[in-house]
Amino acid sequence: MQYRIRKCFLFTPSRREEISEIRYFMKIFFSDLHLSDGKERDDFQFHKEFDEVVKECSEAIKKIEVVLLGDIFDLIRTQKYYEFEGIPREEIKLMVMTDITEQHTPFFETLRSFIAKPDHIVRYIIGNHDFATYLDSRLLQLIQVKYGLSLTPETYYRDEELEIWAEHGHRYDTINNTFNKDGAPIEYCLGDRIVVEIVDKFYQEVKKRQEELGIDPAIINDLDNVRPQSAIPNWLDSIDEVGRLRQMYYDAITSFVVNNAGEVATLTWDFLTGKYQPDLLKAARNLARKGVGKYIIFGHTHDSLTKKLAKGTRYLNTGTWRKFIEPKGRPSTSM
Repeated sequence: MQYRIRKCFLFTPSRREEISEIRYFMKIFFSDLHLSDGKERDDFQFHKEFDEVVKECSEAIKKIEVVLLGDIFDLIRTQKYYEFEGIPREEIKLMVMTDITEQHTPFFETLRSFIAKPDHIVRYIIGNHDFATYLDSRLLQLIQVKYGLSLTPETYYRDEELEIWAEHGHRYDTINNTFNKDGAPIEYCLGDRIVVEIVDKFYQEVKKRQEELGIDPAIINDLDNVRPQSAIPNWLDSIDEVGRLRQMYYDAITSFVVNNAGEVATLTWDFLTGKYQPDLLKAARNLARKGVGKYIIFGHTHDSLTKKLAKGTRYLNTGTWRKFIEPKGRPSTSM
């Protein structure tokens, strides 16, 4: 099976004329940047592009609002959970956020320059990978202390006048939902457990056995970017034709499923084999019926799209700034 890489951006204006026609105000939604600890699996490489988008819009538009729509920071995809095994998860996330503030200075400098101008606002909506910022105020305090940026974690964004409703979208994903039905937060949701106890663990096992395998662990750093997840075993076979990586990956899944019986095991298996997909289109339709807005905006799925709904409403997804590795010929959603 052949694979190709594609990259998806929310908005990359190539000519100033594209934004100069907007006279009064603009709102830009960014999601799924997944800034992490600067180590092997942190693949955010677009500081320059992010800065260019924000600056060009800022220079052309007098009043502008940037909405960070979740998974801006990735506190889950890191080997620190195994490098510092035994340390509480909340302390690991504090360590990761400390590294984020040090490794992604250009990102924070762009935001700091942006909000220094009059009528420039930044709003921060949490996702599932940066949900810890909602639970532990120390994480965002690191940014405040180092850059003077005050980010307040919110669960959704609404502009009643413009009829916009926006949120990350993980609330409609059973596996990655971080809230119980009563509104209480789930500190360690199933999606987090899958990443930490299957994917992160798999990476650690490959690192331990790299001499035996004769495989540089760096070659599998893109595993998180393979879409759909059900294609991961075949992608691993394209790296290791003997099938050892595939078997190690299956072993990690099997161990997790055995230790998490019942519904959790079924959901996990369906998710990793591609049978389970969160239906954000259905969620958008339900929100539109409730009259929360004319424009429903999500991130989370990493697939950018725009879809017309009933009665003139529209669902938009901001996509991701991470690259996709997908089977050649797989239909892609266009911007």
